[in-house]
Amino acid sequence: MAVHTLSHLLIRTIAMECGYNSASLAERIYSGDAEERRTGILIYTAVPDSEGTLGGLVSLADQDPSTGENRLARIVRTALYKAGRCSSDPLCGERLPKAPEDFLHGAACHSCLFVSETTCERGNRFLDRRFITHLAGDPKTLALIPNFG
Repeated sequence: MAVHTLSHLLIRTIAMECGYNSASLAERIYSGDAEERRTGILIYTAVPDSEGTLGGLVSLADQDPSTGENRLARIVRTALYKAGRCSSDPLCGERLPKAPEDFLHGAACHSCLFVSETTCERGNRFLDRRFITHLAGDPKTLALIPNFG
């Protein structure tokens, strides 16, 4: 869940900061298990058209000539910072998965994490900002990066 949530945060941040339409991007999640712990996220251009090219995404990992900062590092920091906030909070942040009606996502909505159906390989399910950063009002944290932002 945490890797999938991070993927959506990165897609939304790339779309906002770099001008890509999020519907022109797609994700592929590679998750490990007990034997093979390596995990990864592949974000790629789904359709080669005027929205951008894979080379455009690759250039996001280059150093910014004006600041000397790595662009990907800045995008990741921005995505992690945005994970702690949603314009639909506190409603979104207080949402907990509950069986049987809807147990496929927690603190996630169209304002903070959902992307287009063609972008997400899981149909915007299995998402929760709680697994990335601490949310206001949570008694304990499940976050990978609890004190960010």
